[in-house]
Amino acid sequence: MTEILNMLQVLAILMGVNILLGTYDNVKLEKDEFDIKKLLTGIVKAGIIGVSALGLSYCTGIIDLSSIGVTPELIVGAANIAYAGKALTNLAKCLGIDFESLKR
Repeated sequence: MTEILNMLQVLAILMGVNILLGTYDNVKLEKDEFDIKKLLTGIVKAGIIGVSALGLSYCTGIIDLSSIGVTPELIVGAANIAYAGKALTNLAKCLGIDFESLKR
């Protein structure tokens, strides 16, 4: 359980980083006006994903789906990977990296 709580802390940090980088990208680079509604929507979405990951982790720990490979660590780890990917994409945008030009 301690490992899951540590992983959830990482998830919270990744969510925060993603929200900050997304806000920076929209306001500074895309020249959009700061939209508090959009920011709050992002925070609510992140909260929903975090609570869902926690709930699913708890339930899979109780039900014990490890025989089919589903563990609480897998669920929170998948959420971490998804948010790390989102944060890296936003960071790349902020740094001006265009992934489309890298494709061949």
